[in-house]
Amino acid sequence: MAFRLRGGNSSWIIRGMSGSTTGPVFAGVHALLTMIRDLSARPRFFPKPPKQDLWGDRPLPLVCLRRESSRDGLLKALSDRLDHTGLPQVPHVLVDTEAADQRSRRHGESPASQRQAPLLPLLDELCRELARKSFGAKRLTRFDRYRLADWLTGCDVPQAQGLDDRAHMAQLLRQWIGGHEQPDLAPVVDAAPGWPAKLVMAFGLWAWRKVGYRWATERVPGLGRKTRWFMRQQFMVPRHSVGFLDFAERLTAGRRGSENEEQVKRLLVHAFLEDIRVAYRRRWFGVLPRRPGWRRTAYLTVLLDNVTAANGGWELLRLVNAVRNETGEIDPLLIVVESDETPPLADPPQPVSPADTRDALETWQDTLPSRRQLLAANARYLLVTLPPAVGDKPARLDPADLNAWDTDGSFRPRRAPVLARRGVVETIVVLVLLGGLTPVALGVANDNAAGCSFTSPLTPGTVAVQPFDVAPGDRECVGYSDNAAQVFGSDERLRNAQTAVFAQNDNAQRQHLADPNRPLVSLVYFGGLTHNGVDPNTDHSLAEELEGLLLRQRGQNDISSKANPLLRVIVANGGSAMADAAAVARDMLAPLFRSDPSILGVIGMDRTVAQTQQAIAELGLLGMPVVGTTLTGVGLTDLSPLYFQLSPDNDTESVLVTQYAKRIGATKVTIYQPLQGGDAYVQSLAGLLAGRLQRSGITVESVPWNSSATALPPLCAQPGDHSNEIAFYDGRDNDFGDFLHTATNGCYQPQQLPRILGDDAVSRFIEHERDRTQDSLAGIRVSYVSLASLTVVAGEPCVHGRTGSVAGGGQPLDEFCSGYAKLHDALLSALPKEDGPLLPWPGERVGQSYDAAGMFVDAVHEMQKRAGLVGQPYAPNPGALAQQFREMTFSGATGSINFQSGRTGERRNIAILTIADIHDIASVPKCVYLIGDLYDPSQHRDPNGCPA
Repeated sequence: MAFRLRGGNSSWIIRGMSGSTTGPVFAGVHALLTMIRDLSARPRFFPKPPKQDLWGDRPLPLVCLRRESSRDGLLKALSDRLDHTGLPQVPHVLVDTEAADQRSRRHGESPASQRQAPLLPLLDELCRELARKSFGAKRLTRFDRYRLADWLTGCDVPQAQGLDDRAHMAQLLRQWIGGHEQPDLAPVVDAAPGWPAKLVMAFGLWAWRKVGYRWATERVPGLGRKTRWFMRQQFMVPRHSVGFLDFAERLTAGRRGSENEEQVKRLLVHAFLEDIRVAYRRRWFGVLPRRPGWRRTAYLTVLLDNVTAANGGWELLRLVNAVRNETGEIDPLLIVVESDETPPLADPPQPVSPADTRDALETWQDTLPSRRQLLAANARYLLVTLPPAVGDKPARLDPADLNAWDTDGSFRPRRAPVLARRGVVETIVVLVLLGGLTPVALGVANDNAAGCSFTSPLTPGTVAVQPFDVAPGDRECVGYSDNAAQVFGSDERLRNAQTAVFAQNDNAQRQHLADPNRPLVSLVYFGGLTHNGVDPNTDHSLAEELEGLLLRQRGQNDISSKANPLLRVIVANGGSAMADAAAVARDMLAPLFRSDPSILGVIGMDRTVAQTQQAIAELGLLGMPVVGTTLTGVGLTDLSPLYFQLSPDNDTESVLVTQYAKRIGATKVTIYQPLQGGDAYVQSLAGLLAGRLQRSGITVESVPWNSSATALPPLCAQPGDHSNEIAFYDGRDNDFGDFLHTATNGCYQPQQLPRILGDDAVSRFIEHERDRTQDSLAGIRVSYVSLASLTVVAGEPCVHGRTGSVAGGGQPLDEFCSGYAKLHDALLSALPKEDGPLLPWPGERVGQSYDAAGMFVDAVHEMQKRAGLVGQPYAPNPGALAQQFREMTFSGATGSINFQSGRTGERRNIAILTIADIHDIASVPKCVYLIGDLYDPSQHRDPNGCPA
């Protein structure tokens, strides 16, 4: 039910019969009310997933509503709506600045007035109204700092009579807080009986005056916290005063002639804002939770109506803007003003219509940091033009505007967090104290926030984890674990792989306890297992490496074998993109190495970034061999004499691409790479490749991008046939999908486009179905660098466990394929379809980590045989194990591994594989060019180097 009331030039729509208040309706009222409602909502202290950049309180604008017609009562309607929302309620106050100015003038002219009029009458009115009203169980605040400053500015202190000025001020302040003056002790001495008592008391009084009387007379008990704040804030230069009493005297009316009045006014506003900040503060001493502040889920909203330059409204806003700029502090005060005037500024903000308030607010938020740095007089203003209310044809308005007061006019704050509600914490504390669980509860709360399981000395197995702030608002759990008490990450396949590895750890431990003569080889798998948001490419790649370790564990931990060493894998997490890898190695893995002599090395290392390089150096100082499974960065062996890597480095990859370009007769290679710093892999590969191509006489062009590959031009932007060129993608897998879409967007003749060739990081993208099956990627031919091409070309026969899938693979590849077929079937049955291994070939990283772990186990077995200790307890030194790597050749599923001539695997095979349609992979990628050793030096090869 609805009916309309008209009066003057305004129009009101009243809906329903519940007595609810509505307000003026005009174009954009929905957007305007929504913006004010959103601004009044206080953000949570801890952001909820998906993670946001916002953390804690936010800066608020000064919202100025300039009327184009006569007064329409928008703020009055909004205030009435807030008054009738029930509890919880947005703390608010509506002040008619014209009426407030008239009241202050009458008060100043009254002969009965005992004090001078306030310097800022409107601010004084706000404090009185806010202190009078209650919003829930208690009032907002008493505004102690503002009341004290305002009281001092209204005092005309006479000259002290018989006392120095500071002692006189101390007496006045004690009276203000309800205290008593210091007693005069001289009459007490005179009244003492007998001259001995008089002498003793006189001496005591003299000593007291010399030692502490001055200090005692100048102290004002009860003002300690407030006086410290006044002396630490920056307005009126408090350090020019000897102490607070001198500073307080400077504020009084009789002494204020030598002060800057603007500074005094800013001090008053700053004190007012500080009182509100304290009321909203959510922590004591920056650490302890303060529940009254947590209960405040809506900002204090002040509505100022009829603001003009004459009634002090614009002056108050100017002062708030200046104080916020100069202090840099965030206060929980939302001011909304309505006026017929534009703010009297030299450079007023550009007004926007109500419908554009959302965009205007975003622009204001984006530009605020630079404008407040400049102390701009208009930095905090957001000016909105209010159109006239609708007339006789409201149906022309958007339905959202017609119903705005019903849908957007109710500002009901969210409920306070559970732990901030009255009685909840008390109940929890009692229960915890009764059960003696306080340490456990604190540990669980701290670790749970970052995804860490709670650990204690009683936690079984080898686990050490701690939360780590990898970015503002992003906490992750780093550390290590060898059992299901701690599983890292959130991806189902990644967690499934860890759980299976941990089950094999239990199996290995049991067998070692039953037969101590069988060596136990413990390895640390080190990777970035956690990250912000969703990244299936990274998760599945790391899961593949863990699956390769699991495959090796299943073979080693076979109970029927009595001589082969047992294999245990400790999973270590270096955080998102290995951001805390060095700290984990230094602070957490180092004590583990000292306490567990069965740990012989570290494998994995995830990616070539600065943090990984630091971790390699730290592990080298600890005397621990490191085998990088997929790292290709140049110069990594310089970081540690115990570092090895299975894959050739970027220099070899540049040789591969250059030779391939020469083989196909490419006339030009365009290198596409991101500009973001910190990724040594991307930077070194681009530099090496460009230099080698130039020396080979091939034209090279570098095309970088800043934030997104979508800004790149398509490959067909330049007309003509470019099929004899190569577009080389030098970046990480998470940008490759955007690069492919952008590179081929709008291109009608794909046969005339350059050949798209991706670096070795692209294999992560190809192996994840949800990324490559986007409709926009249909029909795109892609080549990429493969670090383990022999397991890829093993193809579908290997996936199904058939032997002889690649000529020359022999027993190592047959053993791998047999175990992989069982693992593949188990994963398909245990995981959702989109998370399982769906490609018709084994994953590259499965073979790499499988061979890396096998190399450790084989080295231990060879050293045991050389020492004549087969069948006896044996635990080699990690350094001696690294030397064994230099003296042996390991026959792996991905090819032979030999470090006799170097530690970077430069003789290992590396290939370029081609997929005819990345959207619909129907067959195994075709090897189009390969360099490096295969399984055997005499193995037959095609002219392009690929296995025949």
